[in-house]
Amino acid sequence: MAKNNGKFTFFLILCILVVAVILIMGVSENNKISKASSFGISNNNNANKQACASSELSKTNNNANKSSKQENSIELLCLMYHNVVADNQKQGSYEIRVSALEKDFVELKKMGYQCVDRKNLLSITDKKRYGKYVMITFDDGFYGVYKYLPKLLEKYDMSCIVSVVGEFMDIADKQNYKSRCSYMNTKEVKELAKNQRIEIAHHSYNMHHFDKDRQGVKIKQNENAEEYESKLMDDTKNLNNKLRGIGISAKTYCYPFGAYCKESERLFKELNYQMTMTCNEKINYIKDRNSLYLIGRINRSANYENISNMLLKTCNKK
Repeated sequence: MAKNNGKFTFFLILCILVVAVILIMGVSENNKISKASSFGISNNNNANKQACASSELSKTNNNANKSSKQENSIELLCLMYHNVVADNQKQGSYEIRVSALEKDFVELKKMGYQCVDRKNLLSITDKKRYGKYVMITFDDGFYGVYKYLPKLLEKYDMSCIVSVVGEFMDIADKQNYKSRCSYMNTKEVKELAKNQRIEIAHHSYNMHHFDKDRQGVKIKQNENAEEYESKLMDDTKNLNNKLRGIGISAKTYCYPFGAYCKESERLFKELNYQMTMTCNEKINYIKDRNSLYLIGRINRSANYENISNMLLKTCNKK
């Protein structure tokens, strides 16, 4: 009986030990699983953090690339004015008061624009001098430009391009009076051209007309190309001869009403014009000298409160 009790006791202890070993192994395995699980979550968190960091870095790089593209460009804002009138006179889409023009010059400088003329722009383009530039242009050759502009250009260290029409100069040559809508005569254009801040450009001799027959110097529908180019060549030569007679050699052509065609562009390039200008309202980004043809210009209407307001509405540019 004692022997049986001893065997039973031994068997009981053995069972208890087996159960204990099984329990210990189970707990150990659970701990491993728990640790592995915790480690996996930690790795996922790290992976998420790394992914977020990579995403932010990507965004930063993209922003940097955008900034780099903006910095590594020649941005040209070309403004198109027409007449300048006294502060007590009416202004509108094609006339601006002297005080408003002066405010424009001040605002452009505050916006970081550097004023350039054609010669400056050629050098800037060739040397890839990236930055923000503005070009001031006046179309038609109004007398108000002759009367008010030179002093403002000197005061604010600016320059400009004034495009003249031969026909309008001829009309002014025969007049003995000046009104707010008068044009410069030949003598006044000659005097204005002596100003180093002012370049005289072509605006046609007698093709500054817009009707169903022809729009400015643009080829007419179904017009013979050779006849058209001959007509445009004659008109251009006439203005060239008139201007050369007063010591002016023009290298810029401003299209009347902004109307142009592939035939006109080919002709002006053959005649070695270095720049042509349209009325396409946009900001120009200059890459090389070929970018200086068909320059877009924004009409500075007095209907806009200021330059910033104008750019926001015409080019969606703040």
